[in-house]
Amino acid sequence: MIKIHYGQSPLLFINFIILFYSLGVYMTMKIPEISKSYTHLFCLIIVNLILAFYFTLRKHKFTFLLYLILFFFLGVMRYLSFTFIADDNIKNYDNQEITLTGIICQMPKIRQDSAGIYHLTYVVDTKSIKQKEEKTTTGKVYLYQKQKNLDNLAKINDTISATGTIRLIQNYHNPNLVDRELSAQEEGIYATFSIGKQNLKILNTSDKFSLQEFCYQIEQSFLQSMYQTMPENDANMIFAMLFGGYNIEKDILEAYSITGIIHILSVSGSHISLISLFLLSLGKFLHLPRFFNLILLLILIIFYTILCGASVPVMRASIMGLLSIIALYLEEKSTAQHLLSIIALILLLFDPLLLFNISFQLSFASTSGLVYLMPILRSKLNKLKLPSLLTDNLALTMSAQIFAFPIIVWYFTSLSLSSLLANLIIIPLLEILIILGLIAFILGFIFLFITKILFIFASLILSISNEATFLLTKIPFASIYVPPLDFPAILIYYSLIFITLNIKIRKYLYLLLQKYKFITYICSISLIIFSCYFMIKPSPLQIHFIDVGQGDACLIITPHQHSILIDTGGSINSDFDIGSYVDLPYLHHYGINKLDYLILSHADADHSGGASSILQKIPVNHLIITDEDKDLYAKILKLPLNNPLLAKAIVAKENTAFNLEDIHFQFLQNDEKENLKSSNDSSNVLKLTYHNFSVLFTGDLPQTQEKYLLNKNIASTILKVAHHGSKTSSSQEFLEHVRPQLAIISVGKYNSFGHPNKEVLDRLNNLPTKILRTDEKGAIIIYTDGYNFSFKTFLN
Repeated sequence: MIKIHYGQSPLLFINFIILFYSLGVYMTMKIPEISKSYTHLFCLIIVNLILAFYFTLRKHKFTFLLYLILFFFLGVMRYLSFTFIADDNIKNYDNQEITLTGIICQMPKIRQDSAGIYHLTYVVDTKSIKQKEEKTTTGKVYLYQKQKNLDNLAKINDTISATGTIRLIQNYHNPNLVDRELSAQEEGIYATFSIGKQNLKILNTSDKFSLQEFCYQIEQSFLQSMYQTMPENDANMIFAMLFGGYNIEKDILEAYSITGIIHILSVSGSHISLISLFLLSLGKFLHLPRFFNLILLLILIIFYTILCGASVPVMRASIMGLLSIIALYLEEKSTAQHLLSIIALILLLFDPLLLFNISFQLSFASTSGLVYLMPILRSKLNKLKLPSLLTDNLALTMSAQIFAFPIIVWYFTSLSLSSLLANLIIIPLLEILIILGLIAFILGFIFLFITKILFIFASLILSISNEATFLLTKIPFASIYVPPLDFPAILIYYSLIFITLNIKIRKYLYLLLQKYKFITYICSISLIIFSCYFMIKPSPLQIHFIDVGQGDACLIITPHQHSILIDTGGSINSDFDIGSYVDLPYLHHYGINKLDYLILSHADADHSGGASSILQKIPVNHLIITDEDKDLYAKILKLPLNNPLLAKAIVAKENTAFNLEDIHFQFLQNDEKENLKSSNDSSNVLKLTYHNFSVLFTGDLPQTQEKYLLNKNIASTILKVAHHGSKTSSSQEFLEHVRPQLAIISVGKYNSFGHPNKEVLDRLNNLPTKILRTDEKGAIIIYTDGYNFSFKTFLN
């Protein structure tokens, strides 16, 4: 191993290799232009290889830098090769209706809705498609189908044919959300294929033995036996803990999330660690030889991994779980550190997209905490003379959370202060439950009576655990808001941890600072001055058009952090709660924990569907609605008619106005509108004015109502285009009166309405107006000082 010039160990060199490789992957994703420079890239790699070879022969002290640069280029090439789309890939048939032929490669996921209809999701490895002619294809798709019953289910390895429309996997393009598209691409899945209630034709039933199907049938048999002994919700929850899946009640999921132990509800590295620990302890109790015990452990973990479906996340959890056990029980901690780095590098070389996978990020960060920090914390806590069980649990929880902290707050913008108690009280109970469940699974083939007794005990433990979890969520500051760290802050955070844990680096930096005292003082003073400048520098007005798919949602943040949310998005006939899973994470990401105003342009679901969750989760000082039937709002907000919030709601009228700081908000409705045939006709029209800058928010206002605004001052810098660009809105006359510099269209890709309409786009293009769309750009943010404005978009 080549040593770094100033004496670092090979471990440090491996970690720097991981860092440079990851930077290559990250920069290639963020700068797509790199993929257009294959020739230059190839030349740079060749030059770097020649120099590295020459420096190695000369034993030059900077040889390590060339190897680090080499791994940077390797990261670039791995990302490009991994994301390369071949000409025959199914992704190239986006939004086309085809007849697809392929092979089922996973057991279907089945969900039943409130109407009793079954929703099936298959994963199909495509082989060919037929339009006018038949063509071979590659790549997998999610195939969605609805059925009234579960007859005629396709099985693994069956060859099927179906007719439908290929569509790319959709993601809400907002910061801090898990990227579903990248996660699917890790498994070779590139698109969705919806066939509705059409028949799925099974062309060829496979007689080949399928281990996955065999394991699935065993699991389902086990689940049915659980249903006979305990309540269905308990059975679903225990089954999810043992074998994966999230068929769990929403309030329980939320409680476990608040207390920071949600990872226990699905197969994760902690499960594998627990099972490994139990088997090692059992082997020790039975006086099994150490080597034999480790081999038996490896065999059983492989069996458990296969039983859980052997999916990529489960296999990754198995590797990380086994690594955690090795880290805890190896006497030489440096061996565990080397092992962690080598495994991480191998995984990233095999799959560079893991770098963006939340499961890998949390697993790697937590395991790093166990490997690097836990021994130190445990030795410090041992001096307090606490019980060893308490000491180990405290050290484990604290080390994992310290290393995973930036990742947790980036995705969840919260830190669970109740997590420590949950790990000390609830996790041990759930660990016993998991072991009982696995013993019951094994004995279920022979001793049915004993299995039922174990089920009863497991159900009792689960009830106690759930009650304890709900109690922990009610303690003060069970979960506190923490603003997400940006990239420089994350880099500084991990650099400080790295320096703290590395004695050689600490000594080197100390000597460096002593040697260059004057430069150190100058840099420190400059940093303080710059920090003070950015703290007192006036903030701009921010206007965020959130990507909520086919709907509207706009967040306004004033220079002094007052906040207004105009619409929330939402969907008709959908179980997806856009308020909880899109709006609130977006608000929290930008530090918004309360709203001064929540303004609903009208009562349609695609504008107000997420409002219910927002009203339940964060304080809202003022709710402004339209002059529509209160029954509509009671239904969409899921509130009783006599609810005080609904009773206090402000009904916007013409010239209803309010000010926040120097920003003026005015509603422009006409009280004498005629022919109000729909909720769209009643849409609130709101104008924001900040010095010389203005924005016009139009809801779903149709052309029939636009004429009432033509005699008002509707000229605006920015126009939120009405009704997602529908042809029923945005008349030529109306647009000429507004004459916006920038038009924002909030719209969902693949929407069934044909929004935005070509005629509307042509009208806008005929004006000196730039058009931005959320389906193309994701979230759009406008910054302005009231005189000039700029914007940035989530997607390049």
